[in-house]
Amino acid sequence: MGKRQIIYRQESIGGNQELLNREINLVTKEARVWHGRVISVGSNEVEVKDARAGKHRFTVDQIDRIYYDVKTEY
Repeated sequence: MGKRQIIYRQESIGGNQELLNREINLVTKEARVWHGRVISVGSNEVEVKDARAGKHRFTVDQIDRIYYDVKTEY
């Protein structure tokens, strides 16, 4: 069993409903990494809930990329 990463760059994040309810890593332009579950995706912002139930809101302009791992059969 392997893994592969799905990466979303800034231009494909805003309004992307595929991200909703996914456990992701969000990298800001300042190279800070946030881990959590996406609870809201708008055209200009993304809201993430971390493991401590803290909510964090990011504008699309602050985000460098969002990525998550997918387990594969091979």
